[in-house]
Amino acid sequence: MTAIRSALVTGGTGFIGGHLVRRLVAEGVTTYCLVRAKSLTGEVAQRLAPARCLPLPSDSLEDWGTALEGVAADVVFHLASPGVLPGTDPPESLIEGNVRLICRLLTAVSQWPVRNIVHAGSFSEYAPSDQILTEAAPLLPTTPYGASKAAAWIAGRALALQLGLPLVNLRLFHVYGPGESPARLIPHLHEPLSRGLPAPLTAGEQMRDLVYIDDVVEALWAAASLPQTGEPAAYNVCSGLPITIRQIGGLVAQQMNVPLSLLRWGDLPYRPGEPMRAVGDNRRFAQATGWRRRVGLEEGIARSLEGLGWKRHHRIAG
Repeated sequence: MTAIRSALVTGGTGFIGGHLVRRLVAEGVTTYCLVRAKSLTGEVAQRLAPARCLPLPSDSLEDWGTALEGVAADVVFHLASPGVLPGTDPPESLIEGNVRLICRLLTAVSQWPVRNIVHAGSFSEYAPSDQILTEAAPLLPTTPYGASKAAAWIAGRALALQLGLPLVNLRLFHVYGPGESPARLIPHLHEPLSRGLPAPLTAGEQMRDLVYIDDVVEALWAAASLPQTGEPAAYNVCSGLPITIRQIGGLVAQQMNVPLSLLRWGDLPYRPGEPMRAVGDNRRFAQATGWRRRVGLEEGIARSLEGLGWKRHHRIAG
């Protein structure tokens, strides 16, 4: 794999972006993080150091140019995205926001000698299906977030072709690990279970495809070295192994040594538009890069719980 000398990261303050920045810095890559000026506190700059933070005052193309003035990286990782967590952004702003972000980015770096631009897409771009999702599955999302990511890919692909830029879209499935939002499943379970309290849940019949954060960072790293073909390409990054929310809950409870009766299945309704099955096929990406999932689910859950302060083999008193 060709070494990455320098990289620009958008979304470096997020869950996936933070892990990626740490990997880039550890590998000795000169790393730049484009951060909205209003979010660039001293604590954020310290957390991302020694990566260099570039404040972005607004979404105007002029401000993008100013923020990136004098900077040129050979790889760009575009992870910034509104709407990652359901309900955090107005639905009407998602499509405009995600399309504008990728178009601003591509335009701003169009004169760089860039080797690859890696865009973090989502499995939610696809139409819900009872079948394993391949890259040939139709892009017919059922959520505003999924629609915004599909629109960003379509618009970004067209602009990349026009500008002669390499673009790779990694459709990430269910990424988990230390540092994920408290609203996500494992932190949501850990909070009450660690205090011996019941955890309200849906019926738990949803089928999911989980990928540990370290494997996702490895996929981003591998995608940076994909050969340029002149045609933007999309790949699934997933485990290909289906598991239900109910099974995940059982594994969490088992590792925390708490009674399964604390898992209150059926207390909550399903979210509107939530797919009941989302499982992917990773063979295309594996064949192109040699990437494979390395962290198994039980080990990944253990690491996630440790990141939340849980000690392996700990038992709740009483």
